[in-house]
Amino acid sequence: MSRRSHIKRKAVLLIALAQAAIHLGCAGQTPPGLMGAYVLEDGRLISIRKSTDDTLRARVYSSGESRRLYPEKGLHYISGPGFAVKSPEELVVEFELDETGAASRLTWEESGMPALSGRRLGRAEDVELRSGEVTLGGRLDLPESPGPHPAIVLVHGSGDDAATDFYCYGDFFAAHGIATLTFDKRGTGRSEGIYTFDFHQLARDVVAAVDYLRSRSDVDGRRIGLSGYSQGAWVAPLAASMTTDLRYVIVNYGLIASPAEEARVETRNELRRRGVDEESLEQVDELTLAAVKVVSTGFRDGWAEFREIEERYRHEPWMDQLSGTVGKFVRYPRWAIELIGPRTAPRDMPWYYDSTELLTRLDVPMVWLLAEADESAPIELTRPALERLRAAGKPYELTVYPDADHTMLLFTEKDGERIYTGYVPGYFTAMVEAARRHSGGAAGLGRAQAIN
Repeated sequence: MSRRSHIKRKAVLLIALAQAAIHLGCAGQTPPGLMGAYVLEDGRLISIRKSTDDTLRARVYSSGESRRLYPEKGLHYISGPGFAVKSPEELVVEFELDETGAASRLTWEESGMPALSGRRLGRAEDVELRSGEVTLGGRLDLPESPGPHPAIVLVHGSGDDAATDFYCYGDFFAAHGIATLTFDKRGTGRSEGIYTFDFHQLARDVVAAVDYLRSRSDVDGRRIGLSGYSQGAWVAPLAASMTTDLRYVIVNYGLIASPAEEARVETRNELRRRGVDEESLEQVDELTLAAVKVVSTGFRDGWAEFREIEERYRHEPWMDQLSGTVGKFVRYPRWAIELIGPRTAPRDMPWYYDSTELLTRLDVPMVWLLAEADESAPIELTRPALERLRAAGKPYELTVYPDADHTMLLFTEKDGERIYTGYVPGYFTAMVEAARRHSGGAAGLGRAQAIN
């Protein structure tokens, strides 16, 4: 290398380090270039993604262990025991930047254990795709092996955070040979358009993402699947009905039953945990569904029915146990709810969308991964519905993880609240292996790839 080239490379590196230092000094910002998949020299696969504020989250593929990483100085992060604890310090992670300003390696040092080196895996590419008149921003995680690769589109949940910042699943898929497209839903992150709960529009955006993958020479267009999360359980099968030749759909901690039924069961389960008897829960159901009807009309109609049911049960002891939307309905006057409600409730939620009929028509293979203790998406109605569909010959696989809450998190309980401890061991593996199996196989993460 010539002296001029050496000086140029050194200058680029210094600029990258300076830019990282500037970002480190900005409250609430995470340094760029750190997120992605890393493999430690003991073979463990780690995903590093954004968490809240200026912290990161590390997830361990095989064990499900997960820790929040808190910034100290420079590229130095620490973590304490548990899911989101800073001290006492039990883990130190130090990132090493390359000349582009992206992390190429890290050091992973757990208390009482030798420090381990970790190497960055794969590569990420910022992409844009068109869905109608809207441009959606995405991230394509690519394996290190040469293409064309099988591929998967992630269909994300109902939140308005940028999926390209927070979703870790692409790290795990790409590390096992599957190109993964994560995109920000319309109206979030780098995507244009208006944020929406319209399942049909969201499904059309997913189809546009599939079409984008098919246009790439490094993707095998015959081996594309979908993986939907939470709300994606409604959207991913709907998208599969709008396109052809998808190899499979994976559904993670989601529902078949409608959002209205979800609200009913969620409220019922909450009051059951508070000791309300089964007969009274039937009354709670009436009131909850009447409240949902009001919300579904934009708070314009259904008030007479709701107030009649409320009056009928107003002396029942369970009325004081209500919380959430239904609790607000019985505690505040109509004018206040009509003023505040439209500003806070989803304006276009398809409250009565139920995917049962769609799933009876689809023949695309599906893998359903459900959490038995899921408070956000209770599976009481979804599980038996899937079992009936499977008995009727539908190519749907079902795995239910005991003791897991939404997003497949394990927990302990303290004073009636759930304290999360990590992901179900084997969940990430099951998700990736399902994609590999249904896409016709893909290169795995071998020991020889670990450190070189």
